[in-house]
Parts: sequence; structure tokens; C-alpha cells
Amino acid sequence: MSDADRVVARAAELREILNHHAYLYYVLDQPQIDDAEYDALYRELQELEADHPDLRTPDSPTQRVGSAPLQKFEQVRHLEAMLSLANARDEDELLAWDQRNRRLLEGRGFDDLPMRYVVEPKIDGLAISLIYRDGLFVVGATRGNGEVGEDVTANLRTIGSLPLRLRGARPPAVVEVRGEVYIPRTAFARLNEARAAAGLSAFVNPRNSAAGSIRQLDPKLAAERPLDLWCYAIGHSEGLDLPDHHTALEWLRARGFKVNPHIVVVDSIDAVAAACRTWEERRADLDYDIDGAVVKVDSYALQAALGSVAHDPRWAIAFKFAPTTVSTRLRSIEINVGRTGVLTPFAVLKPVFVGGVTVERATLHNEDDIRRKDIRPGDDVILQRAGDVIPQVVGPVLDGWVEEDGRREERFARHAALPEWRMPEACPACGSHVVRETGEVAVRCPNRSCPAQVVESIKHFVSKGAMDIDGIGERLVEDLYAEDLIRDVADLYALRREDLVELEGFALDQKTGAAKRADRVLGSLDESRSRPFARVLFALGIRHVGAVTAQALVQAFPSIEALQAASVEELAGVPGVGPVVAEAVKQHLADEHNRQTLEKLRAARLRLVEEHPLRDEGTLTGTSFVLTGKLPSLTRGEAQALIEARGGRVSGSVSKATDFVVVGEDPGSKVAKASRLGVASLDEDALRELLAAADARADAAAGQPSPSEDAEP
Repeated sequence: MSDADRVVARAAELREILNHHAYLYYVLDQPQIDDAEYDALYRELQELEADHPDLRTPDSPTQRVGSAPLQKFEQVRHLEAMLSLANARDEDELLAWDQRNRRLLEGRGFDDLPMRYVVEPKIDGLAISLIYRDGLFVVGATRGNGEVGEDVTANLRTIGSLPLRLRGARPPAVVEVRGEVYIPRTAFARLNEARAAAGLSAFVNPRNSAAGSIRQLDPKLAAERPLDLWCYAIGHSEGLDLPDHHTALEWLRARGFKVNPHIVVVDSIDAVAAACRTWEERRADLDYDIDGAVVKVDSYALQAALGSVAHDPRWAIAFKFAPTTVSTRLRSIEINVGRTGVLTPFAVLKPVFVGGVTVERATLHNEDDIRRKDIRPGDDVILQRAGDVIPQVVGPVLDGWVEEDGRREERFARHAALPEWRMPEACPACGSHVVRETGEVAVRCPNRSCPAQVVESIKHFVSKGAMDIDGIGERLVEDLYAEDLIRDVADLYALRREDLVELEGFALDQKTGAAKRADRVLGSLDESRSRPFARVLFALGIRHVGAVTAQALVQAFPSIEALQAASVEELAGVPGVGPVVAEAVKQHLADEHNRQTLEKLRAARLRLVEEHPLRDEGTLTGTSFVLTGKLPSLTRGEAQALIEARGGRVSGSVSKATDFVVVGEDPGSKVAKASRLGVASLDEDALRELLAAADARADAAAGQPSPSEDAEP
């Protein structure tokens, strides 16, 4: 073989290897080589093509980003119209759709064919059409008006999960693939964090960002956005003969396209409705936005018999979920003072139904966020709520229509008489002059005796993730403070039965003299004295110190005395702490009032020392966990802290490197992926057994007696 032939063969081999590993990484999420190895192969191909430009092919990985910026987008006429979908907003409308179809099919002689349905998530992204000729991607276009779209081929090529050449032999002469471009939620959050760090405005939502990214005239800008792609249908094709929709989806998977793994095929409309309900319940667990489920008649023969009406196919319908984005009136902006003194603004709204609930209040984050979005009291605003996420004001309604004397008239001047909102200069709870430290977004009340801060700090102390004191909720904390029975967290342990029975809801039973609620609270307070030192440290509410950081500090300094004696430099040297957290810990422990509170907690017999400090090298070192769903008695942060304290690592996504998936109530899609990859699943009891076994091994290695069976792991 000549040198020239060897170069040609090596270039072809590199293209095949790189495309295969891109498929494993972007489509299957099962990488087999690390980034460094992939980059080395990529650079080798780049150098070969630079030396031999004639070796560049359209399906080369080096050609995903390479086009010059466009002057404008050219129009593309679709090979087959991209129809819209009719909507069903409840199960009655879904049933009516099915009955209409059955009557129509019966009238056309198709009543003897079994009816099957495919139920898919309705991705909230940008619909696109992908044309492949002889297996090679040649044109990609937006939906446009359904007949004509815009040519965005160069931008679509930058998406790693889009195959530039179909996998497998004997591709059809022409095949048009339908899909939805989107940005995953986690990637969208990272994108906005990076923009904020660069001093740029944040994007409003993933859907708009995906649509805007695909319509960038410069492909290099599109390549910088974390775009991804789900494919869900085949449109026009030549040389492809498939019997039904679910077979088409399998064909797409086999040819290298990302097809949603949770699509289901069912045999009855009742099963369709159940699948739609399941999607609506779990939508908050997904890493991508969906606004409904799409239901399709599976058989292509039945689809053809049903046909279309206007611009909608009769054989498909969108089951729409409760809206997650609506507009309403912002009545006012109020202030909440947190336990660390941060003044957090929140929106008081005209009540509106969104995401399945009626919302009257929503978070506004901070003054800079309000100013960036230019939100003013009196505005009509866009409100967003997805699943169980706290409602957020996205921004003001910039244009729209209003009714004037029965006529629709466009609104032009939105802020004609609305002044900008400003953060108050005095704390609304205590009247102290607020401060904003250099380089910080937060505005704080510096008064550590501020009633709002004290109450919020006590609420944090008793919360489930901290001391977990059953029977003492937020309302009771407020009542105890209002009655002057508590002034700090240590005062909780001085409460008496006679104090509690005087409060509303705690009255003695006149016949028996019992005070069950008061006794339950006192019993829970007594039980909390045995909480580990790390839980107590977290419960103190030290700024920047979460459950994981508290565990790390206790591991390094196993008593309150050791922690108080540590220098800022020593504290900062603890893994995961750093100088900012170290300074906050030092200031908190040096404060005279806080020192007095700690002495009162010591007198109340709380644990301020770790009796069995964990070793630096944990017994779960090298073990990877993923958490999904709600655990019966542990918050996600607590479970993570317990795992990491023993050297384990908690990841946000399941991969072949994951050892265990810890599964709680209402888990997300991670369970199915774990099952597909053969990753073991644990419930909370099994997790605790694993942690207890790890502790036993550690104690045995250290020559210590094992803890009792009922000890908390």
C-alpha cells in the first residue's frame, strides 16, 4: 500500500472511530474513551485534512463547525408538509378524539384492524426537518409555516447527537427525519451561570434559547450553545417501507438518532390516558421541558385511512398539560428577611392558575435580577411554574392587546407611569440600615438581634434536614417567639409543659389532664439531643455551611472546641470549604452571642463532639451513587452527606461508571436508565445497611468496636 493510500485509509478510519464514539457519547450516554483520547484522534484527523484538503468529507466530525456566517437564511420547501396537532386538554376530549376516529374508520371499512397507540413526550423545543440522501445529512430546516421553513443546516450540524451519516448498510435514497431541538435544563442553568459571570443577561427559558440558537447566522455561535435533539418521526421517504410508527422509531434508533427511551405503545384509550397522566406527574423529574404528550395511531394504514383535516392529522393529537407559563398582574414587591439577614424580594400577584395550582406569590431573587428584567409593580408579568418548582417571574409583558371600549387596541407604552422598584434602605423587620457588601448581590440587615432573622434561624434549626424536631413547625416557632418563650435556638430546650399548654392548640384534656401535643413536642426535643455533632453544626445556620460542609468540618475538627480554636487558614484547608466559608465560620463562632448560645446548648446536653470521627480515606472511596426520588426520612442533602462522609461520590446522572442508584418515592427517568445499564438500585433501608456495613469495616480496620445496630449511620 502506498503512502497516499495509507493516508486515505487512516482518514476514513478516524472518521469512523470518531463518529462511533460521538454516537456512544451523545446518543447512548455510554462513553468508552475519555475526552483526552477523543481529542487526540480528532486532532490527528484535523492535521490529515489540513495536509490533504481533498480528504474532507461532509460527514467528517471536523466539519460540524466550519461554515462562514450567513447573510440570511434561505427558504426550504418541505418534501412533506409538517402539520400542526389538534389539542386535547382533558381525558374527555381525548376519549372524544378516539371515538371520532373509530366511527370514521368503521365507515371506511377498517373496523376489523386492531387499534394501537404510541404515546410520546411533547418536547417544548423547536421542530425541525432533517433530509438524508443516500445516508448523508444534506439539509436541515425549521418548520416555518408547515410548507416552507428556513435552511439552518449549518447550525444543526453543530449538534453532537445529530448523525452526519446514517449508521448501517443500504440507506434509503431519501429519508426525512422529524425532530425537536432543545436545551437540557441542567445545561441551560450552566449556560446562564456562565453568562452572568461574563456580565451578560440571562436567557429566559430553554425553549426560546434553543430557537434563538438555531437561528444564529454564525454557526460558531450556535456551536457554543448546549443544543440537543430528540427525533420522533419519519416524514417523506424513498426506498423505505415500514408498517407502523413504533417500527419507524426503532429504525431511527438503529440508524443513530436519539429517540426518547420512555415512549410507550398501548392497546387502549384508557391506557393512553394513564400514560398521559404519568408524563404530567413526572415532568418535573425530566431534564428537559415538556408541555404535553403526543398520542398517535400506530398503524400507517390506519393513519392513511384517517387522513387530515385542515392543517391537523386526524391520527395524532396533543394531550396538553396544565400551563406552566401565564401572564398576570404584579400587584406589589414585598421583602422577606432570612436567617442570615438577606433581604429577599418576592412578588405579590393577582391570583392565577398555573402548573396545576393557584399562585399568588413568586420569587424575585434579588434587586439586580429585578433591575435586569426591568420588573415594576403594576406590570403585567410572565409567570412560570414547572412541576413542583417555585413559581418565578420571568419578565414583564412587553407587548400585547388590551380592551378599550369593546375594541382590541395594542399596548405601546408599558412603563408610562410605573416607577422603578428599589430595595428599601431600612430593614422592614427591625428598622436597621441595610448594607450591601462589595462584590455581593445580596442586601443584608446587619442586626443579629433582628426578630425576623432570629425566627428564621429557629425555623431552620428545627427543620427536618437539621435537628428534625417533630411537632415544631414554622407557625409554632412564630407563636413561641411572639409569646416571649424563646429568643434563640437554645431556649427551645428550656420549654416546659406548662408553657406549651397555654398556647392555642395545646390545651389540656379537661377529663384526663393529658396534653398529648405538648408531650410530643417535649419528647421530640429530648430525642434531638442525640443528633450527631455534624447535624448540630448544620442546624446552627452558619452562613455558607450546608449539611455536606458541616460533615467535612466535623471530620477535620471533631469537637466544638477544636473548631473554635482553628484558624481561618486551617478551616480553609478542609476539602470543600475554602477561604469564604472559613471566614464565615470563624466570625460566627467568635461572636459573643453565638458563644453564649453554644454554651446553653452544651448545658442542654446536645452533642458538640463527634465520638467516632470518620477516617480521611472513607470505606466507600471510589463508589459512585446517583439519588432520585423522595426518600422516606432523609433529604437528598442528608443522603449525599452520609455517602460523601464515607468517601463515596454522588453524581447527578446515571452512566456505566455509576455503582448504585438510590431510589425514593416518585423517581425520575434515572431508574429506567440504571436498569438498562445494569446499575444496582437501593432503597433507603438498603442504603442505610450499606452505610452501616461501611462503618463496621472502618471500625474494624481502626480496632474500634462497631456501633450499635440502632445507631444512625
